[in-house]
Amino acid sequence: MLTRARKPSIVAVIASLEDFGDISSKQSRSFDLCELRFDKLPPSSDKLPSLVRELPFPKIATVRDPIEGGANSMPESARLSFFERWLPVCDFIDIELRNLSRFSKLIQEAESTGKEVIVSFHDFAKTPALEKLQEMFDQSGRDPNRIFKVGTTVSHWSDVEVLIQLIQNNLEFRVAAMGMGAFGKLSRLVLARLGSWLAYGSIGAAVVPGQWPVTQLSDLLSEIW
Repeated sequence: MLTRARKPSIVAVIASLEDFGDISSKQSRSFDLCELRFDKLPPSSDKLPSLVRELPFPKIATVRDPIEGGANSMPESARLSFFERWLPVCDFIDIELRNLSRFSKLIQEAESTGKEVIVSFHDFAKTPALEKLQEMFDQSGRDPNRIFKVGTTVSHWSDVEVLIQLIQNNLEFRVAAMGMGAFGKLSRLVLARLGSWLAYGSIGAAVVPGQWPVTQLSDLLSEIW
């Protein structure tokens, strides 16, 4: 039997300098926190430090690994430098499951200073079997103080069912799941309604296929909650 859970936190994704201007025009009720995609933002911009500091919302620092959809083919050393630079002004960091051991010192520093950690996995080709996703969650440490986030391509309703089951099997933990591709938009509403801790929406252009504009996502979730 499906269990209904808490309303998710809505995340507004900032992936361009233009998004900073657009986010200021959004009603704050549309989202709870924002994700800064530093792999997509121009690092040489003189405006970026002040734009980041002035955001009046909790902030997720993300420097996505190119293997999992990160932009600009950033090597590990560059990604680590970005995290170290922006950690003091952000409230969360998003680290891929594959990089937990490599970035262990960064994670330790983040958690010791009161930051939260999102452990993530992304598959742009398919949705792995439920057993595989559960194994990944177990590998992440099943830590109640962290959020385990999964984003996979959902080509069929059966893929959505896998993500639903992952959430339902781990309701005592903070699990976020979302789909990309053909069933992406539908999956994000269903999964948010059934227990995903986070629901991501775009400020400007969608960062991944199947992502709702954040204001529309907020309105739809309000309707179905």
